[in-house]
Amino acid sequence: MASSSDSIVLYYLKKSSESPIFLQAETWLPIASGVLTGAGPDQLDKGEFLSRWEKLFKFTGVADTGVLNSEPVRLFTEEESSRLGELLYRAETEIPDGLPQAYQVIIKREDPIRPGLRIRRTIFYIRNSLDGIVLEFSEIGQVLDFQTAYSFRDWTLVPIQKPEPSSRNSIYLPEMRPEGLEYLIFATEGEEVKNRILVRNGFWTANASKKNVGATTKKVPKTIEDRLRTLQELLDKGLISKQEYERKKAEILKDL
Repeated sequence: MASSSDSIVLYYLKKSSESPIFLQAETWLPIASGVLTGAGPDQLDKGEFLSRWEKLFKFTGVADTGVLNSEPVRLFTEEESSRLGELLYRAETEIPDGLPQAYQVIIKREDPIRPGLRIRRTIFYIRNSLDGIVLEFSEIGQVLDFQTAYSFRDWTLVPIQKPEPSSRNSIYLPEMRPEGLEYLIFATEGEEVKNRILVRNGFWTANASKKNVGATTKKVPKTIEDRLRTLQELLDKGLISKQEYERKKAEILKDL
């Protein structure tokens, strides 16, 4: 174990013949060497390390399927992001047998409905590669129920295994984000896998910009129900007349 709090645990992984294939890379590097690229002579400046790490979780999240917008619902709160940064900084500087090469991160949240007996657990891996920092998510908000009051050991002992992508562990990246934050694509696969994030070195100092500038943005078509609801709102606000409302309503209903 690298470091932990009451809700976050970091296990550090060292490259060996027993390392899982999905964690392998040509060169394993300390996490700080990727996060703090171009940060100046002090490559372990704590303030800069924390602010850059918190920036990452500002632009990563989960999609809100009930609202059509271009921003994610934060994966971690600002407090959780800050705490994770603190633990990573401690791990990078204090592990006695040398800087770790990769981490398994486990985060729990108490469920207010059954405090002490139910949690929501998130698990992901962090490693550094020649391309940048890689994050692979195995669980996001997985509900775990315990028959009796659980212990620290109960929620932190998780085997290291390759995360299988699914809708339950997909990360949402907003259209408006700094360059260098993207889904990781392996040449052998040729397509995005949304539980794997690549954070290129330039991300940490880049400003937010619209991805694919100049490309045509596809609008999500509204359902007939949405169109009728919008039409009713326009009538209620006095923006259209009753006659205009009835005429447009008839046009919409023709599409049924």
